[in-house]
Amino acid sequence: MMSRIMLLVLLVGLSTAFPRSVLAHKASDSFMYITAEQIRFDVALQDMQRIQSLDLNGDSQLQWGELRAAESAFSQLLARRISISSDGDSCPLVIKLAGLSEHSDGPYGVWLIRSTCLAQPEVQLSYSLLFDVDPLHRALLVSDISGEKQLGVLSPSSNTAKLGERVSALETAEVFLWQGAVHLLLGYDHMLFLLALLLPATRLRKHGVHLPLRKVFTDVALVVTMFTLAHSFTLVAASLGWFSLPSQPVEIAIALSISLAAVLALMDVDYRFQRGLAMGVGLIHGFGFAGVLSDLLAASSLKLLALGSFNVGIELAQLLLVFIVLPLLYRWSAQAHYQRWVFPAAGLSLAASGLYMAAQRL
Repeated sequence: MMSRIMLLVLLVGLSTAFPRSVLAHKASDSFMYITAEQIRFDVALQDMQRIQSLDLNGDSQLQWGELRAAESAFSQLLARRISISSDGDSCPLVIKLAGLSEHSDGPYGVWLIRSTCLAQPEVQLSYSLLFDVDPLHRALLVSDISGEKQLGVLSPSSNTAKLGERVSALETAEVFLWQGAVHLLLGYDHMLFLLALLLPATRLRKHGVHLPLRKVFTDVALVVTMFTLAHSFTLVAASLGWFSLPSQPVEIAIALSISLAAVLALMDVDYRFQRGLAMGVGLIHGFGFAGVLSDLLAASSLKLLALGSFNVGIELAQLLLVFIVLPLLYRWSAQAHYQRWVFPAAGLSLAASGLYMAAQRL
């Protein structure tokens, strides 16, 4: 009984669990480029607006003059949410607005954070901006204080970093492997697409035949493999800067892919077509995954290791989702009420979720 309740919540109600502001854009990221002299901190204008009212004239477009008017108040906010300490003592910060930059998902405000402590050993950075309004927010940092590039990710569960220390390749791999898994499991749009790919495996074949679980796993594995190969290609290419697409069309296409996969599941298309769909749509999803890393990795010699670890983390999370959800769905799908009510309700809910997200992202 508990497994049925869990699946209903997962398949039918997941789309309603996210506030409108979260559905409207990709997971929030900020970027820190750290040297012994200063920290360059890039934060999305839309994220700045989420935590402080910046649009003074109410025209829904931030102008440079409005940012300058809010500089003092936002600098004070940053001083409360970003701190540097050395040998246990808090360090004074000088924070100023320096300009604008363009990242994959739009304009960012550029802030310079200066502190004499950055040149000292045993420097600790703490960060808590946006975590209270967006638990999916991440701050990605690259530091060369020690003379070697240090990559890191700050999150609600791990919001401090020791700067200047030598970070091993294994530690870098662990950080980005975990972030890849988290990005898929908390990236509701990618997860909903995978769930839509799993739905056809639970539909009875012609004449009410229920395929063996091994055959179902084989079919699903091929579909997921096509998705994996495709998004891995564009993830690598976009993250390394070989080519890219604007963030908004990519995010809209990802949302629409959920609706497309759900509708095709309801139409009971052939698995060969399902594999083609997974490969084609996977190319688009790869650009979405790359949005997390493409603005950071170019600066580091560990970029291939970080990129590979991030991709492995995504794949492990995909496998976890398949191995947990598919057997439960398979067992439940043999019952008449699943085929009559739950399957179409899940498909329609997923299709509606994709359309809703696409509309919000416009």
